[in-house]
Amino acid sequence: MKRIALVSVTLNAVNPIVDYMTKTNPDVHVVNYLDSYLLEKVGKDNGVITDESMGRMFDMLVKACADGAQCIIMTCTIFSPYVEKFSELLSVPIICPDGAMLDGVAKEGGKTAIICTFTGTVDTTRSVFFKYQRLNGRAESVDMYVVPEAFKAAQVSDMETHDRVIREKIAELDASYDHVVLAQISMARAAQGVAMKHAKLWTSPKSAVEAAVNLLK
Repeated sequence: MKRIALVSVTLNAVNPIVDYMTKTNPDVHVVNYLDSYLLEKVGKDNGVITDESMGRMFDMLVKACADGAQCIIMTCTIFSPYVEKFSELLSVPIICPDGAMLDGVAKEGGKTAIICTFTGTVDTTRSVFFKYQRLNGRAESVDMYVVPEAFKAAQVSDMETHDRVIREKIAELDASYDHVVLAQISMARAAQGVAMKHAKLWTSPKSAVEAAVNLLK
């Protein structure tokens, strides 16, 4: 049986991946590694990835490799810029869900809006998207939106409010863009049942799982 590790900083990012994986690839064994304090720490550090935060993330990745993972999905958006470096240092491929998704958006082109709930992910997500736009021959262009109310709701496990706030922002942006992107994997459940009238709505679980399964082949 194939073995994929999920390395996360919030349980809200784990469930969307596991749900999608269970439905589409039941032959894959998923093992979770979670450091729920790490997201809080990065917030206290004003979104800066310190040596201590980097060490905590790297420790989880090393454990996943030592435990026999054949591929790692690192679900935390704020660590996405370091995926290539981590992959060079470790023995198995590492995928960031937002990277696989943003590459797909960049390939299609068009006017894009990206929604975040955590302010610390804004600069990181914009930078990663610009990288894929350059790689795909596109001009660097994106509008970033933050819905901190959704993040606050998720912190107290009020996922109903979390999802509602995100859906309201999606509806607000729909008519003005070709693509509306939910930056963080923890936002994916808010997209369930949303009917878009103009824009294409993007979430990262599907992109991440497909990329991981393709690597395992």
